[in-house]
Amino acid sequence: MMDVVVFNVEMGQSIFFYPHNNPEYGMLVDCGNTPDFDPIDTLISSEYMHHDGRRHVLSNLTLTNYDHDHFSGMAYLSKKVHIDTIRFPKNISVEELYDIKPEKTEALDSVCHYKRAYTGSAAHHKPPYVVKTFYLEQHHFPEDQEINTNNLSQVVFVEYLGTTVCISGDLEEAGWELMLKKEDFRDWLSKTDVLVAAHHGRENGYAEEMFEYCFPECVIISDKKVVHGTQEGMSQAYGERVLGNGVCLNGDFQNPRKVLTTRSDGHIVIRVERDGSRTYKGV
Repeated sequence: MMDVVVFNVEMGQSIFFYPHNNPEYGMLVDCGNTPDFDPIDTLISSEYMHHDGRRHVLSNLTLTNYDHDHFSGMAYLSKKVHIDTIRFPKNISVEELYDIKPEKTEALDSVCHYKRAYTGSAAHHKPPYVVKTFYLEQHHFPEDQEINTNNLSQVVFVEYLGTTVCISGDLEEAGWELMLKKEDFRDWLSKTDVLVAAHHGRENGYAEEMFEYCFPECVIISDKKVVHGTQEGMSQAYGERVLGNGVCLNGDFQNPRKVLTTRSDGHIVIRVERDGSRTYKGV
């Protein structure tokens, strides 16, 4: 079985995939944190993080987006564990990152270090789940005067025992429109069971056209308390696109939920059982 943990890092993102029978293949998608909480501490203390006898090892770190809320914990993470492999979008160079980021941070330096250092093959990395990623290139947006990191987000699909999770980064409507032209992208969307909403559930990450192909059993929003107009009403909008009655959180069969949010449900744990069934828990 496998646990998928969507951490409550407020307006950031950090999602951990933990295959119980193969703990050496734990994967972290994004490494956002808050001033008071870092997911890696919980992963180590709960013994979710693999230890090879010498050190804690994270099998893979995948980034969906080059904005700080997706990698704010990068420097701390690199001090706590050895990162075996990375899967970063290759559509923005190190030089461009430094140029477009007004805030030069230790986390940004750490991301750029790994982009420079991890350039070899990862043929040894053979996890018990399937990962498929998609991202657009800068030339797809010729009219943009500046690099739009949101539309250059890497969309990540993870499939395990018939369950597919889609993590869509900060993709905006223009990015969705181009992605949906890809047949293999549409195919992966069509088998998505759990959708992690783009851009933390903001209005500009919602694309109605995607739901011509995507019929999830629930949508998860990783976000802080509602403080912006672009957050309002989005849970309802996404809920209307969910297939069926929703899912049971914490065994509450009387009140199925179509949309789960870290701001109201805390850390969200999806367990994929050996028979392929799924349970949902808020922590």
